[in-house]
Amino acid sequence: MLYLRSHVGRCLFSIYRFKSHLFYSAAAAKASSLDQSASSIRTEFVDYLITTLGFSKESAISSSSKIKDLVSWIPKVLLYRANETLEPKIRVFLELGLSVPDLISLLKRNPNLFELGLHSRIVPTIDYLKTLLGSNERVVETINRSRWLFSTSVALKMFSANVMLLQSYGFSNEKIGKFVHKNARHFTQAPEWLTSKLNWIEGKQGISRDSNEFFRCFHAIASSSISAMDKKMEIYKSFGFSENELTLLFKNQPYCFALSEDTIRDKLSFFMNELGYTSSYLVTCPSLFSLSLEKRVKPRNEVLKILKERMLAESKSLITLVNYPELRFLGFLRSFEDEIPSLYETYVNSIR
Repeated sequence: MLYLRSHVGRCLFSIYRFKSHLFYSAAAAKASSLDQSASSIRTEFVDYLITTLGFSKESAISSSSKIKDLVSWIPKVLLYRANETLEPKIRVFLELGLSVPDLISLLKRNPNLFELGLHSRIVPTIDYLKTLLGSNERVVETINRSRWLFSTSVALKMFSANVMLLQSYGFSNEKIGKFVHKNARHFTQAPEWLTSKLNWIEGKQGISRDSNEFFRCFHAIASSSISAMDKKMEIYKSFGFSENELTLLFKNQPYCFALSEDTIRDKLSFFMNELGYTSSYLVTCPSLFSLSLEKRVKPRNEVLKILKERMLAESKSLITLVNYPELRFLGFLRSFEDEIPSLYETYVNSIR
């Protein structure tokens, strides 16, 4: 380990010096000399990873690049003691299941991570997440989705407070674990933020916290403010949606309210003004809102119009055709090659 510390430290320091000179040196000749030196150092480090630590050639090359990248972000990492600070903390995360790229991303987001106490902060946080989420795999995914969880003690306190808030709402630990796993990046915000979302879904939209749709609805609107959600509701109302229809639409397809205001207007204008769909019909076809107008809905609508003009697809509706997977839809078009030879090519060109 002593050899590892001195060798890796020397390589890292040389790489960092080289990167700094590349940015700040105006002498091309000097830069060229440094380039040769750094190349030699990197080759030596790659060989060490392969022969001593058992890395594959590809992994060694990739790791040397990542170390260079890490040092450029956090140069003080070179000042930490390898045995006492770096190795035990890195080992905890790698044994948990974090990949090297994930760990480096975590360090970039939390440059003071190595200054946190191993047994007073890092291990207790990981153990807390294991208890809540139930598996190392979920803990790793949650850390990756909320990489600032280790940034400050306040972040962990907010996270814990939000979990307790959900418990006070009567949610089971199993539901909370699934909820946190999917929405980890939001859980370091103040509990007041979470409370406002929960109350809006239950109080304003009338969706019971006991329903299967509750957390799905939260996930769809988590990145929007309450005021933004209210504005989106007003847009739907301006096209004739009633309160009951909006509640049903939100429950059936909460993604409808994750769209931007402009996208909502564009889709409603096309569906209602051009196609003549009513709000009551759209509530029964919420998948329309999740599909691209330009890449899916409009091109297939043009195909449907051609087929209906030829009286070849009278039994097909647009909602049916837009929900066909692409390969199935292409197969559907090929069935009309004898009647309309150019139909397939026309459609393919329209979506390029």
